[in-house]
Amino acid sequence: MDKELKDKLVECGFDVDTTLQRFMGNETLYFKFLKKLPADQNYKAFIEAVEKEDLEAAFRSGHTLKGVMSNLGVDGALKALVPMVEKLRANETAGLQEELKEFQDRYEKAIVCIESL
Repeated sequence: MDKELKDKLVECGFDVDTTLQRFMGNETLYFKFLKKLPADQNYKAFIEAVEKEDLEAAFRSGHTLKGVMSNLGVDGALKALVPMVEKLRANETAGLQEELKEFQDRYEKAIVCIESL
């Protein structure tokens, strides 16, 4: 991967080095899966469930999304999502709506970055 592309991904909140190791150095495979993230329905399901305060659905979709993002190295957005998923696991809602905005901003930044590849 050229330095310019790697720097762009890092700036967008991606852990490129660790993720490429996870993909055994196969950049083509990494980008194939990375480009599928914008179509993942768990993001939409998570946002809707949090907004409706459906804690079970929010936890389920959030936990799934956390796994997908972790595997793809979307660390910037993941750092905002993990505390939310842990709150949902404990059936806590304090501050969840406020945290949602931060997560959305980071996730959407990552998606814009992916779509520009």
